[in-house]
Amino acid sequence: MENFILLIVSGLTNGSVYGLIGLSLSLIYVSSRVINFAQGEFVMLGALLTLMFITTIALPAPLAILFVLLVSLLIGLALERLVYAPLVRRADPLTVIIGTFAGSVIMAGAALIIWGPEQQSIPNIFSITPVELGLLITTPQQCAIIASFLSFVILTWWILYKTNFGLTVRAVGVNVNVSQLMGIRASRVVRFSFLFSAFVSATAGLLVGPLLGGQASMGGLLTVKGFMAAILGGLGSPFAAAAGGMLIGILEALVSGYGNSLYAEPIIFGTILVVLLIRPYGLLGDFEAVQR
Repeated sequence: MENFILLIVSGLTNGSVYGLIGLSLSLIYVSSRVINFAQGEFVMLGALLTLMFITTIALPAPLAILFVLLVSLLIGLALERLVYAPLVRRADPLTVIIGTFAGSVIMAGAALIIWGPEQQSIPNIFSITPVELGLLITTPQQCAIIASFLSFVILTWWILYKTNFGLTVRAVGVNVNVSQLMGIRASRVVRFSFLFSAFVSATAGLLVGPLLGGQASMGGLLTVKGFMAAILGGLGSPFAAAAGGMLIGILEALVSGYGNSLYAEPIIFGTILVVLLIRPYGLLGDFEAVQR
């Protein structure tokens, strides 16, 4: 029983990261109908920039976190302004998606030049000393990751459903052409989605970095995991994508704990394939479509 609880906590921790990436990918997709294949690189940046500002430059943790998020927002803005905006005016969505992939390669290459290919030890923001809460054994750092997942899901829900700006975001997601005829500036909505997604993923990176370590090449795998989460839950809904990330994290932990970690990827992909054969829009795709 104790081993099962440890695996669930581990699954929830990793699933929170996958869920946040899935939420970010889905939010950009809803507003632009483009998959941002550079999304995982912002998790990488969140981790490695934390190392730079806390360890190399020796800034206090609160100030370092502020700089990590500001730099990530600037890079997110650059990705939208220099890659998405020029391509979307003169190319089809597939070309824009390839452009985001090129952006991810550039970001990973720049990180490789700055930090090298080795695994880096990321300083922790919260304690990583295990604490016992009854049968539950966890760390404050793990609790912070799960809490950030819940906080961002709630914040996204509040923005989308409780603000006038959220109404414009959902309108663009339903039909961008009609929304523009109604006076909505779709470009601002897309810019917001890129910036908010960069903020979310960078926050996930600075929190999960101490547990996973930081490496210049880690972003690609995280993008794949986030995309899997979005497909499993439902690409058209940030909340469905977040739920899909949680499910993948728990499934991955259970397969690794009770079987072999080598089997985790095939089982997860097989699960996604079966789900898509039964529900082509993902586990919650139809529900979210009805809700909208």
